[in-house]
Amino acid sequence: MLAHAQVEQTQIPESESIVGIWRQTGIIHPKNGELIPVLSGNYKLINPDRTFFTFVTWGTKDPKKGTTIGQYGTYEIKTDSTLVESVIKHSMDPKLNGSRGTLRYELKNEKTLMMAWKNNMGNWVNEEWTRLPLSR
Repeated sequence: MLAHAQVEQTQIPESESIVGIWRQTGIIHPKNGELIPVLSGNYKLINPDRTFFTFVTWGTKDPKKGTTIGQYGTYEIKTDSTLVESVIKHSMDPKLNGSRGTLRYELKNEKTLMMAWKNNMGNWVNEEWTRLPLSR
């Protein structure tokens, strides 16, 4: 049923699921649990066909270093709070090419997605992502 719900949502701007275009807007402080606002320039596109892309905006005027694809791959929703990403290519850390990772997620509302992933030290990194609006 979860996979069926993904495929049904074909219009990304109208999606109310995790399918959409997201901007990283916060990181949860690991010690006190407070949300630290960030505008990192990280964007994630989660497609209904179970593919994803992460874009990185480097904050430079050089068009060769402006916005790049940081990674891309596929994902599979395992439960209503976990998904597995299979990274096909990771441009910033080639050791992650071909890797698989479990992410925890919670759709707080139609505009806010909380995601957590494990870093190299085995600690969960909790992030807030905000859906890009169709217009302002």
